[in-house]
Amino acid sequence: MKTIEELCKKIDIPKEAAAQVAAFDAQFDYKPIEPAMEKLFSRDSWDEGCREIKAYLGEDPEGLKMLACMLRCGLKTWRNYEKRGISEQIFIDTMKCFSRFMGEHKEGYGNYAFDREWWTSRQIAGELVRIGELEYEMCQDREGRYIDLHIPSDAKLQRKNLLESLHRARDFFKENYPAYGSVEMRCHSWLLSPTLKKLLPPKSRILGFQELFAIETIGVTEESEYITWVFKRPDISFKDLPENTSLQREMKKYLLAGGQLEDAKGTLKGDDIQNSGLN
Repeated sequence: MKTIEELCKKIDIPKEAAAQVAAFDAQFDYKPIEPAMEKLFSRDSWDEGCREIKAYLGEDPEGLKMLACMLRCGLKTWRNYEKRGISEQIFIDTMKCFSRFMGEHKEGYGNYAFDREWWTSRQIAGELVRIGELEYEMCQDREGRYIDLHIPSDAKLQRKNLLESLHRARDFFKENYPAYGSVEMRCHSWLLSPTLKKLLPPKSRILGFQELFAIETIGVTEESEYITWVFKRPDISFKDLPENTSLQREMKKYLLAGGQLEDAKGTLKGDDIQNSGLN
């Protein structure tokens, strides 16, 4: 992949947005912000890089200028993947976060826009990859290296799909990032909240996902995360939340009754996964 047009097509950027991104890319001089764009490739500097790019771009109500800058960096990300021998399919699946985020904005607000630049530096830097249904982010804290699991909004949470993703991820990291080949896998998400057992049927796929983890509750979650994930936008009152799915209906009822969702984190039950097979 050598052009933004080609990348947009590969990762399914909506055509109307892709045309605007391509038009901006064709006439924009990136040279003044190349140092800021380079900062997106390092965890220590990507927040600073984003701020500098946004400040230089100025008015950008739909975020398409920023999207163009991110995708321009994405071409370098692909070259980095090639050097490591990582497949084009993993690159495409990872970078489809851009089109997924735009689709989520469209569903919630009625128009295509890009507003997740605060998150997508992870994909640009190659710190986060999508393998099958789940995303895997290489992280490190005072205790050492670990992999942070993320659940994309379009993930199919059938147990077979989840186990296939987890097994593939172990093989991927052992081959491409050996230092992360056997580290602990963690997940910090409202999807692990014990409260969901009250709102979902016993055979729910979300509850099945929870069963893969040793879970610790750590307090009340920030509303915006699960409200955005479940209802697609956080800026409407509880009484006006949509009721298009069973989860939306049950959660809305729970919230209107004054309920709160606990935040939780979990550690993957490695031995169970290792010996579980894919059935």
